[in-house]
Amino acid sequence: MGSKLALPMLYLLATCAGFLFSQINAPLPWMIGPLFATAVLTATGLSTVRVSTRTRPFGQIVVATFVGSHFTPEALHSLLRTAPLLISVGLFVLLAAMLVAQIQRRIYGTDPVSALLAVVPTSPVEASVLAERFGVPHGPIVLAQTARIALVVAVIPFLLHLGSDEQGVLSEVLPRRDGLAGIAVTLAGALLGPVIFRVLKFANPFFLGPLFLIAALSALDFPAYDIPAPLLAAAQIVLGTWLGSSFRPELLEQRNRLIGQILLSSTLLLVACILGAKALSWLFGAPFATVLMGIAPGGVTEMALTAGVLGQDVAMVTAMQLTRIFLIMPNLGWITRLTHRRKPPIKQPEAGE
Repeated sequence: MGSKLALPMLYLLATCAGFLFSQINAPLPWMIGPLFATAVLTATGLSTVRVSTRTRPFGQIVVATFVGSHFTPEALHSLLRTAPLLISVGLFVLLAAMLVAQIQRRIYGTDPVSALLAVVPTSPVEASVLAERFGVPHGPIVLAQTARIALVVAVIPFLLHLGSDEQGVLSEVLPRRDGLAGIAVTLAGALLGPVIFRVLKFANPFFLGPLFLIAALSALDFPAYDIPAPLLAAAQIVLGTWLGSSFRPELLEQRNRLIGQILLSSTLLLVACILGAKALSWLFGAPFATVLMGIAPGGVTEMALTAGVLGQDVAMVTAMQLTRIFLIMPNLGWITRLTHRRKPPIKQPEAGE
């Protein structure tokens, strides 16, 4: 690729990959498609483009605005009504992920920060940002986070469909289009959120800032305007392309080891969440399917859609997923810092061992 056309051509190929993945109904097609295509091109040396981190805030703000808008008044009511269950779900997922990270660390000798960031369910982008901050390679972490999301989104709906005697009817929620007032409120939340969080020195301001502010406005039933699908797709393409460009050729040298780590950690976390959903549904008297979709360490959008298809409580599932995000993402920075300080890395096995 020529130097001037390299980045536009990479984005074009990434967009084509997103479209292809959307046609085969892949999970998160507009992010995983570009990520996959860019990762292949970068890891094989066909592309040497380094996508600037300056592209990241656009994607983070758009996706955070979209996710925050799911926190409707109904979701807020579910949160207030069932707060103990929601908090228990979020804490269980965090503790289960930390336990799985320790198991992975003991088996594969992974350094503690990489093990934690690869397993704890958060956005691949945010995990990559923290990896950069603590000086660990973010390529393997992005791969592990993406594989986990894909596994959860593929397996959980399949399991629930198999275990469901009746198929629910998809209750499609119409997009909110509250005219100029909705556009103004949504835009203000999306732009002011990062500014406020940067001033207050919170972690990940470009994601958490819009997420918190938009969620608060949405929960209070302010006028809103849903993110148009093309803009949301563009944001995912930008993020997926940036993530994929971190898969440098040196990752191929440790591919067998990486695959083993990812399969182990993703499977263990998924099994732990299924068992946790069973226990929490019994403890709180909640439907197992609803708790499972709420505890699943996957995407908010995909789990909410699955809940609609199976006729479950969409507001409850969304509230559980967002509670997990609100519990984990603001605290993951100091948890990682504590892990980094207190637990020295285990010696890595020598090549050929």
